[in-house]
Amino acid sequence: MIRTKIPCGDTVSACLSIFLLAALLGLGMNTASAASPASNSKLNVLLITGGHSYDVAEFDTVFKADPDIEYTHLEHPQALPVLASPEAKKFDAIVLYDLYQTISDEQKKAYTGLILQGKGLVVLHHAIANFQDWPEYARMIGGKYYTAPHVVNGVETPASTYQHDVELPVGIADPAHFITRSLSRFTIHDEAYNGFDVDPADHILLRAYHPASGPVIGWTKPYGKGRVVYIELGHDAQAYRNPNYPTLVYRAIRWVARQTPEDTAFKPIFNGRDLAGWKPIGNATWTVEDGMLVGRQGPGEAAGDLLTEADYGDFDMEVTWTMDWPGNSGIWFRYANADKAYQADILEWKNPVCWSGSLYCSGKMFIAMNKDESIVRRNGWNTFFVRAQNNHLLLFLNGHQVADVQDSSSARGKIGIQVHPGAEFANMAIRIADIRIRPLD
Repeated sequence: MIRTKIPCGDTVSACLSIFLLAALLGLGMNTASAASPASNSKLNVLLITGGHSYDVAEFDTVFKADPDIEYTHLEHPQALPVLASPEAKKFDAIVLYDLYQTISDEQKKAYTGLILQGKGLVVLHHAIANFQDWPEYARMIGGKYYTAPHVVNGVETPASTYQHDVELPVGIADPAHFITRSLSRFTIHDEAYNGFDVDPADHILLRAYHPASGPVIGWTKPYGKGRVVYIELGHDAQAYRNPNYPTLVYRAIRWVARQTPEDTAFKPIFNGRDLAGWKPIGNATWTVEDGMLVGRQGPGEAAGDLLTEADYGDFDMEVTWTMDWPGNSGIWFRYANADKAYQADILEWKNPVCWSGSLYCSGKMFIAMNKDESIVRRNGWNTFFVRAQNNHLLLFLNGHQVADVQDSSSARGKIGIQVHPGAEFANMAIRIADIRIRPLD
């Protein structure tokens, strides 16, 4: 993780990536369609508060104003037992507006398990400071606000800071994303945070431009099958009443619940239960564990691939993965045979030095290399977005563009997962939480 301290401007390359992603997602949508849910059913939301005072009536108005949301409001300490119970499974999304510290080991396991298995999580404002003594919470939400001084690499570092009543300029870092689409730069009267951690692999949605604020104040990230959004905004009634605030909250809920127009177009090709629709090649070991597809070397460090039975030509693909390192793997696509295929790599390559997100082509080695190690969440969950259309190949890792190439080596083939040979990878495990396809042909 990195410390955010002062505002920084968007780079030209970042802006180009944003608008390219907007174009390839087909964003010809007006504001109304972007804000509408993908179905007529209401979203069932669990709102959790406690540990921090706030204007209850005004905040509840944010949720009551949306006719497509039904919500249950629980305060701590009652909330955690519910999260650890079967009742939690009925909710489409969980919204945190709490500031709480006490949690048992059993509740930790239930909390993370719920998100890993696909429950959407929206984290608002002071909830970034929850559970100061539970490191996995910070990894799950993609950041941490420190309520006390702490040690970083042997150096004592001050607590994070806050400042009330700031006129905070907010910029849209990703105008292509469902949550921020059609929004433009705005100013909100709110509380500003600074000196908090942000995982550099987070997909940034919002930036702030004020010396009292950290530069990144909104992001998304995966956690297993679950989607996570953090929005720093929302201290009091003046913030709640800013029209951009409820818009961000509503859209964040729909996005983590996978109730957006884009989500209805993507279909899972791994069912989370077994290997139906897939065929192994070679002697690697493939299992389904806790709803995740897991690949390991077989006996004698045997390698292998797991390929779909179906072929795909032009498509968009989303894959959520994590790796037990050291390892060498990747996501095959347009795999016609071992000599005619592409792979979104999952590796740490030494010569030439490149990282996960590099694009491999059989017979050509790397045709695009990711040189930025910071955008790989080495000990957490990552998301690939692949577009293959005609001979144009695009690859994004955690929202960061890592490949944009023209290549005609393979036009059609299978989707697959690789387990690489080699004694140095004997203990690797590639874990796939989710893999979805939107055909374009």
